Amino acid sequence: MSRRWLHFLVVAVATAALSSCYGTKIVKGPINSERAALSADTIRAEQRRIVEKLEALETRMNREGEERTSSQAQMSVTMRELEEAVRTLVSRVEDSEQMSSGGGRGNSRPPTPDAGGAEEAYRAAYLDLTRGNYELASQEFQEYLTRFPDTPHIAEAHYYLGECQYATERYLEAAGAFQKVTRDFPASRLVPAAYLKMGRAYVQLEERGLAEKAFRTLIEKHPNSEEAKQAQAALQELGG
Repeated sequence: MSRRWLHFLVVAVATAALSSCYGTKIVKGPINSERAALSADTIRAEQRRIVEKLEALETRMNREGEERTSSQAQMSVTMRELEEAVRTLVSRVEDSEQMSSGGGRGNSRPPTPDAGGAEEAYRAAYLDLTRGNYELASQEFQEYLTRFPDTPHIAEAHYYLGECQYATERYLEAAGAFQKVTRDFPASRLVPAAYLKMGRAYVQLEERGLAEKAFRTLIEKHPNSEEAKQAQAALQELGG
């Protein structure tokens, strides 16, 4: 609604009001100048009041439009974050099921003599991760990796260590953990998620070049993954 249109509307209303005030008086006889002046002042005051109301309405409409645009953008970001959270949750559920069945997520390496202790240590760290005890889980995963460097859950341990570090805003360490997964365990199903999280960690560190490299590598190597779609959206946000 433009100001020109508003003024046109006000003039029309004022004209109608003046016509109403003076039209009948012309028929009845001469207009008393004092009363006419009073009526004109009243009309002008009413005109100003209408203009103010219309301008306030225009301002409110513009503000509501801006708020809707901002709300839609925020909703889009929130949906992407929820999608990522759901995938992470599904991954954790699969881990839990795999541990319950005693398997090694497709890893055919035979159990070591310390397999029982390794499994117990991994379960403890993973449980603290799911409870949100990120500092404690981080320490437990690091200890697990030190004590049991050749066990079936080694790739997962590096990835979840990165998650703990990311959650506690240790983004540089997190990026290193995710890079370890992509470099040393290329066959792991967590590689696409590791590339995505590595890119997001670099975004937090304001390392745009490294972030774009991680996202583009993910899209190139795993183009059909859900993580690739998120990487494409992240590149658009970066202006890439």
